Amino acid sequence: MKRIGNFTIMTRTFFYLAGLAIVVLLFCLPGTALAFTATAQVDQTRITPQDIVSLQVIVDGGEANVDTSSITGFQVNPAGTQSSRSYINGTWSHKVIYRFMLMPLKTGELTIPPITCVRDGESVLTREIKILVKEPSAQAGDVKGDFFAEASLSSDGIVPGQQAVYTLKLCAAKRIKGATFDPPRFKGLTAKQLTDWSKSTRTINGRAFMVNETKYLVQADAPGHFTISPAVFVAQVPMGRTRQRDPFNSVFNDSFFRDSFFDTTPAKPVRVVSNAVDLTVSALPEYKGDQPFSGLVGKFSISSALDKNMVKTGESATLTVIIQGTGNIMDAALPALNLDTAKFKVYEDTPAQDIQVTEQGFEGHKVFKQALVASVPGKAVIPGLCLVFFDTDSKTYKTIATTPLTLDVQPGGPVIVVDGTPAANSGAGTPVPPKVKKSEVKLQNRDILDIKEDIASIHSRPYLSMFWFAFLVCLPAVGFGAASTAMRFGAREKSLKEQYRKRAWEYLKKARKTSPGDPGFLPGLSSALTYAVLARGGKGGESLTRDEARQILSHSGRDQETVNKVTQLMDTMDAARFGGKPMDENTAQRCLDQVSSLIRTLMVVVCVGVSLFIFRGTGMAVQDTADTNTPKQVHAVKDKAGVFVDAVRAYKAGDYAAAAAQFESIAKTRVNNPDLFYNTGNAYLKSRDIGRAILWYERAKKLAPSDPDLKFNLAYAQSLLKDKKEPNFFFSNILYFWQGLVSLQWLQYASITLSFCFFIWATVQKAGNRHIFSGIGIFIFLLFAGTTLAAGLEYNRINSDVKAVILAEQAGVRSGTMDNATLLFDLHAGTRVRVLKKKDNYMKIRFAKDKVGWVACSKAEII
Repeated sequence: MKRIGNFTIMTRTFFYLAGLAIVVLLFCLPGTALAFTATAQVDQTRITPQDIVSLQVIVDGGEANVDTSSITGFQVNPAGTQSSRSYINGTWSHKVIYRFMLMPLKTGELTIPPITCVRDGESVLTREIKILVKEPSAQAGDVKGDFFAEASLSSDGIVPGQQAVYTLKLCAAKRIKGATFDPPRFKGLTAKQLTDWSKSTRTINGRAFMVNETKYLVQADAPGHFTISPAVFVAQVPMGRTRQRDPFNSVFNDSFFRDSFFDTTPAKPVRVVSNAVDLTVSALPEYKGDQPFSGLVGKFSISSALDKNMVKTGESATLTVIIQGTGNIMDAALPALNLDTAKFKVYEDTPAQDIQVTEQGFEGHKVFKQALVASVPGKAVIPGLCLVFFDTDSKTYKTIATTPLTLDVQPGGPVIVVDGTPAANSGAGTPVPPKVKKSEVKLQNRDILDIKEDIASIHSRPYLSMFWFAFLVCLPAVGFGAASTAMRFGAREKSLKEQYRKRAWEYLKKARKTSPGDPGFLPGLSSALTYAVLARGGKGGESLTRDEARQILSHSGRDQETVNKVTQLMDTMDAARFGGKPMDENTAQRCLDQVSSLIRTLMVVVCVGVSLFIFRGTGMAVQDTADTNTPKQVHAVKDKAGVFVDAVRAYKAGDYAAAAAQFESIAKTRVNNPDLFYNTGNAYLKSRDIGRAILWYERAKKLAPSDPDLKFNLAYAQSLLKDKKEPNFFFSNILYFWQGLVSLQWLQYASITLSFCFFIWATVQKAGNRHIFSGIGIFIFLLFAGTTLAAGLEYNRINSDVKAVILAEQAGVRSGTMDNATLLFDLHAGTRVRVLKKKDNYMKIRFAKDKVGWVACSKAEII
């Protein structure tokens, strides 16, 4: 090699090697159009209903879309994808294996039809595969006999409103791992899980089994015949293999290393299906009693009491009625209270209830309170309350009643009825009403505020992403930098051109002040025109010929008419100066006006023309953009408006579940609007789905943290939560007190606006050689810096601090991401947690300082 300056020039050997490498690559690398083939394989063709078939679709030639929708008779579950590349004999190959787990849904000869694989518009079919599904024969020591599941009901015949206990057991005589559970479907029934999974050891037919058991409470609301579908368990059964004696057997046989995470023993999948259970719900017998039937089914009792036995007229006594028992206690209502409305005014309170789920059914009590205000003195009798229910033990209707109560009403002060309408103006003899004693306004009932019906809720009001926010904030700074650079580059010629322009105006002013007969008039006027032309060319000099003037003006873009006027005027003034003939006053004034007009034309017209051109181009661009976007936006709004109106109607009609689904369908079209999220939370809360209600309230709070209606409804929803969290105090709460008070959207808009204001101010000041950071400049900069910092911190708070809301009625938080991991604690619907990380189908969450664990993603959703 030889070195020239700072660069190294490679010798001819390098170019030979590079050319040889290119030739090798051209001959060795294959073309992109490889053969595209697909093959289907299964691990077994004779199975039992409890077995699982492993299906592999091998695509040779790259990735493809594998369509398994044509497979019937099996439940198809994806089991992963494997990709490999190889280079053999100068040819590259790309093989992708798509794995599926097939669970048979019936017995007999089942067919896996040809599977369609599509890649780059080309499709191929695999071969047809037949699978024989046959019930297993009873053989001693059969592995399939080591696992079975059974389901049972505490009663196969109930009536509407009565509960039965559904028990599901999974029995295993051998160790299993990685079990998954597909719960039964209680179609037409109401089911609630009664107990969590419990483990016990039992002896069945002389063999020891590990029994996993859970229970559900089942209730029917209408008569009929119902079938509870089977439950399906899928697990991995470790396969035995011969090993050499391990000298460290005592260490690695510890229970810690036998955990499924560290266990590398080969395993075989096994599928266990429970039996289907039939349930007959008979209609209730005909009721022929005098008192109305309450609709309660089970065993119940009723009691009543007064908080005081003596009151004065105008005072109130509280009547407390308690209904308790076992059955559909949640449907209990207050029996009719037959009181004389002329003697009492009755004010009802919201009933309170305490209901638990037990193996006998729903058990608990409901408390009804009524305020009775007596208006007539004397002994008043409150009749007993009758409750008619259906007794599930005796299969008959039973009537129970409370004991009548006596209330002693003593005469008191006059009872004043206040009318809401203004009284007519009476005469002087009208008595003055007594002064009304003011009292504290107490909240009598609690409910959420109504939805927002503004159609603008279907329009997005999202905040800007960090990229666009930073781009728009920095855009004025880039403009300021470009303007400053242009000023610096223009400064080289500015001194010469500025001097010539200045001299041209000075000579013109002197000529205006000088009389035409003065010897200095024509030289000054000629110098003014000469310097004006030289300023256009930016060249130095003190004199100018006609050809030089023509050349300068032509190169600078002047039209021919202007060029001719300048040259003619120069000839006229030269003839008067050097011809010896004096110029009369009219001719001199005309020359002065022409020079003034030409100087203005040479220095001003070009700026106006450029400005008009830029303005016209910008306006056309804005007009084109508006014409392009408007029809699409109107069409999108029209589609969502109908769904929004239907959702509002459903909400007002009391169909809250349908309203929630319709509001949420609009939100799924990437409409980020706090009013829409608020309406969705309202609908879910009305339909008693507190988890999703708080989820959508929290999403609305991100966009509109200061909305008073949202704050009120969210506080009401949080008062219904079961999990209470101690408030934590952090110093950052004081330092960032403003966070959550102003939405991120307004902070970003304020920051962008102040950025434009500050850098426009800076450009104007720099152009005038004045200080940027003067009084107004410092004020605008401090506002700009403060709002930009606040917007950045608010964006970081919203996006870095990931939170989720528990959606399931009860979610178990475990120590790991496996189903058999230790249960640490339970959380309930609506509880907000912090998400630390995600792994597989689990989220690692933090509820409090000492409460951290893993929860299934299906039981929680990120805000």
